[in-house]
Amino acid sequence: MYLGKNHQSKDISSYAAPARTTNYQNLPPTYTFVGDIEPFYDETRIYIKNLQKAGVKASMDVYPGCFHGFDQLIHTKVAQEANVNYIAQFIFASRYYFAPQR
Repeated sequence: MYLGKNHQSKDISSYAAPARTTNYQNLPPTYTFVGDIEPFYDETRIYIKNLQKAGVKASMDVYPGCFHGFDQLIHTKVAQEANVNYIAQFIFASRYYFAPQR
């Protein structure tokens, strides 16, 4: 695991595992997608729900029958759909949420 020997610790930074945060206020608008057979499916749903409860604009697309990393299989229709949606969300965010760099 990318967290090394501490991957099961309760002291993992919320930067490494965002769903472990306890204060969801003042976080940026968030978009994500997840397959419904992905190991992080429940964690992702809870994270988005907690962001929304805190007043953060947050949305998620769920892809039935998809596993972790399915979007890397670019020859599949579902991966293409997920990637198009992700890019559209990024373009929207870059137009409306990013601060100008000076």
